[in-house]
Amino acid sequence: MSLNFSIGRPAPATTRTLLLVEDDEHLLWSMQKLFQEHGWHLLVAKQGSDAIALYTANHRHIDAVLTDYDLPGSVTGLDLVTHIQMRQRGLPCVVVSAHWTEAKRPQDEADANLFYRAKPFGLAAMVALLVEVTGNWQRPAATEGQV
Repeated sequence: MSLNFSIGRPAPATTRTLLLVEDDEHLLWSMQKLFQEHGWHLLVAKQGSDAIALYTANHRHIDAVLTDYDLPGSVTGLDLVTHIQMRQRGLPCVVVSAHWTEAKRPQDEADANLFYRAKPFGLAAMVALLVEVTGNWQRPAATEGQV
C-alpha cells in the first residue's frame, strides 16, 4: 500500500488539494512535480482502494480528483470516481486512460464535473483543465513577510 497523506492537517485554505491516483511511476513523478509547481497540495495513491481510503479520510479538503482508469487491484479509476460522485456530486474528477483516443473516449459530463482524457495528454493542459473546473483558482502571490 502506498499512501501519502496527513489526517487532521489540511492544506492551507489558499491551496487546492488534488487526489492523484496513478500507478505509472514516471507519469506520477511528472504530474506530482508539475502540480506542486502550480501550488497544488497532493494526496497520492497508486491503487483505487488506497485512493478510497485517502478520500474517506480527507474528503472535506479535496478540490479535485485525477485518476488513471486502469489501476492495480479490483478498484478501477471509474469505480473510484463513482464512489466519490455518489458521496460528493460535482467534485471535479478527471479519468484518464491509454486505451482511449481523443476521438474515442467517453463523453465529458460537465454538469457533474466529470471529464475523460486519453493518454498521452499534455501536462500543462491537464493543470489548466483542473484549474478551470475548480473555479479558475490561481495560487495568490506571496506578499512581503509571508513565507
